[in-house]
Amino acid sequence: MSEPVMHHRTAEFKGIFARAQAKLAQVFFVDEVIILSASGSAAFEAGMLAAVPAKAKVLAINAGKFGERWLLLAQKYGYEVIEIKIPWGKTVDFKVLEDTLKSEPDIKAVMTTHSETSTGVLHDVKKIAKTVKQELPDALVLVDAVSSLAAAELRPKEWGLDMVSAGSQKGLMMPPGLAFVYMSQRAWASKTNLKPSFYLDIRKERISQQKNTTAYTSPVNMIYALDAALDIIIAEGIENLWQKRALYTEAILQSAELLGCSRFAQRVSPAVAALRAPEGIKAADIVAEFAKRGLRIAGGQDHVKEFLFRPAVLGYGDKYDVITVVAVLEEVLRELGLDIPYAKGVAKAMQVLG
Repeated sequence: MSEPVMHHRTAEFKGIFARAQAKLAQVFFVDEVIILSASGSAAFEAGMLAAVPAKAKVLAINAGKFGERWLLLAQKYGYEVIEIKIPWGKTVDFKVLEDTLKSEPDIKAVMTTHSETSTGVLHDVKKIAKTVKQELPDALVLVDAVSSLAAAELRPKEWGLDMVSAGSQKGLMMPPGLAFVYMSQRAWASKTNLKPSFYLDIRKERISQQKNTTAYTSPVNMIYALDAALDIIIAEGIENLWQKRALYTEAILQSAELLGCSRFAQRVSPAVAALRAPEGIKAADIVAEFAKRGLRIAGGQDHVKEFLFRPAVLGYGDKYDVITVVAVLEEVLRELGLDIPYAKGVAKAMQVLG
């Protein structure tokens, strides 16, 4: 990212952009991905507006902070929103999903998260898409994959996902600032009564990107970083990376359980280890003690803020980062009053990691 900033309309930069875009499609397991200078939330907004007709009826699977965000986004743009509300930490009840689709046959799109970062749950978007196609074959499936891309198995074309949004700051090892949108051929073909925003118009953006450029000013150094990060990911092998992330998260979860914590997610996302703090200890205190030691982990949000904390080892993290997280958690819990033998959690982490 410290390379000199070349002009974004030069042939040299177009070559770098084309190369990064091709690699990104490889990591997505698709043919084409649109790159935006924006956040992951902007990617979902752009994809929704590019595929779903204005004022259409949409179904929001709301199982956490980000599922709620897509519901609110759709409401903001005037869509008629039907909600399936799921307790945080749980996955969708497929009987409820089937019944909802049958009772609302005019639903045009179903919105869901893949890895719900706020709860640590990995939702079965493959099965969700299959259920939607069985009940409402014409409905589109829109998926937030911000924290699952390059962290959990994700195969949009094979699974029949119609729009997938993601960002640069999780599994892709980069700072925030880039957003990515995949659209299926069905989604691109949905052209009736669309109301895209001016800047986040990915149909307009697609025309530019098919010429290896962007509709507006390119984030040049972020594209350099994307190109380099994708080289690392592809060299390691994306499927190997999925397995490694799952192992790292499981090692943190099992170790933390030995220390008195409990896992929160019904179906664990490899992207984040969502943990319930031991009885009598506030999650915010754990997060604060980590910060004092130079490590940043996430706390809970909304009604789970008191007891939930969320360490994660994404990006360039390795097994020694996992061991460090567990060692610090041991120390913090001892300082907060628990009687924990030294290396109890670390030994478990090393055993799980092999």
